[in-house]
This record gives sequence, structure tokens and C-alpha cells, in this order.
Amino acid sequence: MDEVSVVTQASLRAPDEASDVSREEVFETEDTIVVQSRVSGGVTTGWHHNGDRHVYGYVVAGHAILEYGPGGRESVELDAGDFVYVPPHTIRRVVNPTAADWVIAISFVGSGPPAVSVDGPESDTG
Repeated sequence: MDEVSVVTQASLRAPDEASDVSREEVFETEDTIVVQSRVSGGVTTGWHHNGDRHVYGYVVAGHAILEYGPGGRESVELDAGDFVYVPPHTIRRVVNPTAADWVIAISFVGSGPPAVSVDGPESDTG
């Protein structure tokens, strides 16, 4: 990207009505992908991580819980206006306990796939 670019909300691909989780790409460079992600009300995403990428997010709308850590027992609550950072390889999922959509702008920084689905985090009891 060598020029100033603007992507308006209206120019993003409309979310698929049949999908409970959508991700609209905004920008992509060699080492950064910026998306707007939407998790419908009442939905829990699958467990995933972002490989070697650092994840920086800004919550645009709604409320959600990010579950992570051994056995998925740790969590943080995220509300509109909050910023969040997730280190590489952090296995997590998003729980939207409300009826409203949760919307977040995310920057994936680094290389490799922006999302890797997994069965879940390992337990700390062995």
C-alpha cells in the first residue's frame, strides 16, 4: 500500500445472513491483515489461534467474552471501546452471551495463516 486508502463501512462485503461469524477483509499487506469480524448474538466461536501472528483488536460494538488459557478456564470481557492484544499461538474462542452482534476491528500482524482451527486448549491437569 503506497497511497492513502479509505474503506467505508458501506463498501465492505455484507455479512452472510446464514453465517453466525463473519470476517470482512479491509486491508492486506505482506505482513498485516485488517478485518472487521462480527459474531452474532448467542454464538460461541470454535477454538482457534493465529499461528505466528500478533492480534490487535478494537471492539466496535457489543459485548463478548474471550475464553483462553489451560482448559479454556481464563477469560476477559470485551465491550465497545475496548482494545485487546492476543499473543501468537494463544488458543481461544469468543462467546457472545447477548442478543446483539459483537463487532471488532482486528489487525493480524506477522506471517502465516490468520486463523487456525483447533480442538481446544490443553488442560493444565495431566
